[in-house]
Amino acid sequence: MSNPVSLLKSRHRRSAFGLLAQKRIISRVEIAKALGVSLQTAMKIMDYFADFGLASHVGGGDSLLGRKPQMYEINPNAASVLVIANEGRILRVGVLNLCREVLIEETAEIRGELRETLVTQPCGIADRLLEELRSRGPVGRLLGTGVCLPGVVDNEKRTISFAPSFVMNAPYQIGEFLDEIAARMGAPVSIENDVNAAVYGEFSVRGARDLAYINIGSGVGMGLVLDGKLRHGPGRTAGEIGMMPHRLPSREIKSTEDLISLDALKKRFGFDRQFGADAMDPGARSVMIDSLSDTVGEIIAATATVCNVEDFLVGGLTIDLLEELFDAIRAKAGVISPVPVRLHAQSLTFPALVGAAQQVIDANIDTLLTLDDA
Repeated sequence: MSNPVSLLKSRHRRSAFGLLAQKRIISRVEIAKALGVSLQTAMKIMDYFADFGLASHVGGGDSLLGRKPQMYEINPNAASVLVIANEGRILRVGVLNLCREVLIEETAEIRGELRETLVTQPCGIADRLLEELRSRGPVGRLLGTGVCLPGVVDNEKRTISFAPSFVMNAPYQIGEFLDEIAARMGAPVSIENDVNAAVYGEFSVRGARDLAYINIGSGVGMGLVLDGKLRHGPGRTAGEIGMMPHRLPSREIKSTEDLISLDALKKRFGFDRQFGADAMDPGARSVMIDSLSDTVGEIIAATATVCNVEDFLVGGLTIDLLEELFDAIRAKAGVISPVPVRLHAQSLTFPALVGAAQQVIDANIDTLLTLDDA
């Protein structure tokens, strides 16, 4: 049975570090108030961080007069996080620090078989990025690796399913690939759905209690944060709007991805995602925008009503390619939703990298904060 004192100490350290990472500079008075502890306890926690290089004193005290430091600043590069984001046809690999700042990133097209796309190619890029970082100066220990995948993923079972990019419907065991990544990088590995990681990244910087993120591109997906927690559901399919059925006027039933994924748009409208939509016939482009905004607007209205979410983010490659699409979706959702909705553009350049990094930090931060308890 765990020691209650040790559990309380760990909880206080985690909470204090979370505040420090959020504010970057914080006083021991703020820590004491937030944690409900004495100033002496807050000082012990913060001095502990300073002793292990996680923070530094930045004034507010006077050693000659015996005054203890009042302010502390985080050392964001005391540790690093590797994120591998497989977005179907695009691979993003980034190294982030403890404040979830992207230190270095590389984007490449995905090619090859499953092991090549999950292990060989991303680890090759990661090795190169880490080497580049080390050439610039000291790099904090690698805390962990987060892998984002476009499908229904189960981190405990280490499976992926309903992943059109990998031609997978039934759960597929990828544990051996994750073990290869862990061995090569020398750090624990966790997996998450790419859009779930993105909404968690935006949530971590916005602080909204409820948030939905809709991504439209090679695939279509939605991530949900409800009551401050990322929602997965028992089957890990929460937010999988790509699988939602839609009955067409012809009575034919198609999924969201069959209607508005980039491949579906290209097939229906002759839309070439490589060169953009500027050369499209204006009439065809208008019809495509209307079709997209109708479908996404209906999904937003349904989600807002059923889940009582007001704040929505819309992003993805299709949004980037069609500059008028965002406003069209916002107008459509505002008209048809029976409850208030607010539509926002994503605020982060790489929300999935940030969200996955935050999850790795959440899962592994105790390895940094319990060094004297080993």
